[in-house]
Amino acid sequence: MFIGVVASSSNQRSFGVGRFCDLRAQTINMMPDQATTMNDEVDEARLYLQIGDVEVSLSGSIREVNDRWQSIKDEDEWKSSITLVSRASQDASMLYDKLPSKKGADLARMIDNCGLHRTSDLILAAIYYLRNVEMEDDSPPRVLKKLLSSTGKWTEEDIEKWNISLYINRMVEGGGGDDKTPLLTYPPGKDKNRHVILTSAGVEHLERLSA
Repeated sequence: MFIGVVASSSNQRSFGVGRFCDLRAQTINMMPDQATTMNDEVDEARLYLQIGDVEVSLSGSIREVNDRWQSIKDEDEWKSSITLVSRASQDASMLYDKLPSKKGADLARMIDNCGLHRTSDLILAAIYYLRNVEMEDDSPPRVLKKLLSSTGKWTEEDIEKWNISLYINRMVEGGGGDDKTPLLTYPPGKDKNRHVILTSAGVEHLERLSA
């Protein structure tokens, strides 16, 4: 989760909490209790946070919102929720750190952050990771299989059952997204599945899944 500005105008600013799909497998280390002060020169402010079952929605002047927020932070229920979130985050990080492959750990984190489940989406994410994060020149199906199995979520035998080439062909032809728009394409002068890259629709598809 992260806290940031979600809307603003000349005299009003809103702050909210959201889920960040980390497509570049980076980490945002910002906890809700770090959003302690809002001191911009605006007349009104709104603060919305939800951690587990605890929901906070405040609006009013900057001073009013700040004062109420400081009070809420001292309440036992809020402190307990923050502790649970912190522990869950630490436990997840430990699981990723135990994976033998850094690439596998990065992709596993991305899959979890984006909430990916469908086989086509997992393959799309793996291609994105290799081509856009690791900046690899290609992403052969055998390399995709090895990368996906290195996340610790599936065995090599599980991945072997996936017909990755068939999924790639469907996403190139426009059968991978809900609106049947091509999510993958071949770069100029290339026509092999190992060379596919994400279209703008493919990137937008992953971003929508993380919302």
